[in-house]
Amino acid sequence: MNDASQTPLKSTAFLWRRLSLGLLVILTLIGGLTVSDYGRTWDETFRFGGGDTKLAYYQALFAGESPQALADSYPGLFDLPLAWAHQQFPEWGTRSQKGHIWSLCFGLLGLLAAWRLTARIGGERAGFWALLLLATLPRYYGHMFFNPKDIPLAATYTLGLWALVHVFAALPQAHKLSAVWIGLAAGLALSTRIAGFLILVYFGLFIGLYLLIQFLQADRDVKKLFRELWLWALRGASAGLLAFLIVCIFWPTLHQNPLVNLSKSSAQVQSFGWDAPVLVNGVSHLASDLPRSYVPYWMWRTIPEHVLLLFGIALIAGLYGLIRNPKNLAPRILAPALLLFSSVFPVLYILWRDPVLYDGMRHTLFVLPPLVCVAALGLEWGLRQLRLFWQRLAQSTLAALVGLIVFQMVSLHPYQYVYFNQMTGGLQAAYLHDETDYWGLSHKEAADWLNANVDDSRVYTVHLRYNRYMLLEHIDPQRFTLTPEAAGADFFVAITRFGFFDDYPDAELLHVVERQGVPLCFIFALSDQMKAEFD
Repeated sequence: MNDASQTPLKSTAFLWRRLSLGLLVILTLIGGLTVSDYGRTWDETFRFGGGDTKLAYYQALFAGESPQALADSYPGLFDLPLAWAHQQFPEWGTRSQKGHIWSLCFGLLGLLAAWRLTARIGGERAGFWALLLLATLPRYYGHMFFNPKDIPLAATYTLGLWALVHVFAALPQAHKLSAVWIGLAAGLALSTRIAGFLILVYFGLFIGLYLLIQFLQADRDVKKLFRELWLWALRGASAGLLAFLIVCIFWPTLHQNPLVNLSKSSAQVQSFGWDAPVLVNGVSHLASDLPRSYVPYWMWRTIPEHVLLLFGIALIAGLYGLIRNPKNLAPRILAPALLLFSSVFPVLYILWRDPVLYDGMRHTLFVLPPLVCVAALGLEWGLRQLRLFWQRLAQSTLAALVGLIVFQMVSLHPYQYVYFNQMTGGLQAAYLHDETDYWGLSHKEAADWLNANVDDSRVYTVHLRYNRYMLLEHIDPQRFTLTPEAAGADFFVAITRFGFFDDYPDAELLHVVERQGVPLCFIFALSDQMKAEFD
């Protein structure tokens, strides 16, 4: 191809890259301006404790003392830096506020990684589609602002896939820093949750697949095959060692008996002893006895329809490519196959293992970025099959669909994570049928209402039947105290989870935190005095 024909392609790529960068900047600005709107969540208290124990361990170690052995089942890439930052800068807001900013940083990292890895496979326009689709995926966007476990894993998992795609793109040559990139990315992913180990598994699996295809399609030189296997095994071992060293920094539990503690932690996470009721399809199940279809059920109901459609198109395009040109498959299909496998395999593994699950699809949130990347590649493939007029029509249709999702996200703010798609009835159909605000973000708005509408003539007692920290973070401590006991309480606050809001039929409803006409949190008057004052 001559220089004249390359110029328009380079110019177009530059335009799409600039559009992607501009979108990422806009998302960063919106995130920074709205992060304070999100309330404290159920899990944050427990992660704060994990960060404190890890920080205390290192402080004792650096002081020359013998630190107490830890038995924490979760690595601390999120928790440990947050604990240090809060200790060093206590005046810079609460730990929850700092944690939300830290979570947002991970969420933006996931967007960046999804953009760049898709652009590496399908070009800059495909990268833009991936960034746009992931940014307008309400479940991912909403969790970006507060989730201390699953968003860090989703971001570093996607970062690991980006590193793998970078290495695969250099094949048949081996990138000089391949072991470093993979080891660094896998180490960061492992430092969020044990599932980050999948990055190393994918590396070994897909390099092995590549070498096998090369062997079958070439001269079938067995010596050459074993030589290549040996070299890549060394690179894989180096990457694994680097990843282990990184995770040891953020997970002091591994400092003693690392293999034993890693095995124990993995087993504990997969059979987590939380057996509370979980609402699924209108029926309450124990977390240990959920239907096997739990994860697919949630993905089908909470992923926007156009993303599901584009994912299906990508599957068809992949099968079409295999049938049309089965030869010379590697490394051409290695990266797309990796994305598809990384979005499907964890779900299939969960279906097989049937572990304890709860809180909707949060445990599989990390598969959403690669799923969206596959959908973006499907969109790009489809556009390339169309003439210019039909391309513009398809892009205009996508813009309209994305616009509808953005409208939904604005109307739900700051509860984007409770989104349900329209083909399953939306949030209205999910009310008392599936979990909605299961992490209790709406307690912030409930606290704001109490602060604004209850006089300051005395100290009032607010009754909650679960984790009090979600409300305590935002309520005026000079005017309200919280109690797990209903006797003598003035107010009762409850989200829809567990059905506690219906426990006191004589209580008088004062206020409902709602979105799209659907209740998320209730405020009741319990005492006769409060009922009289608000009549």
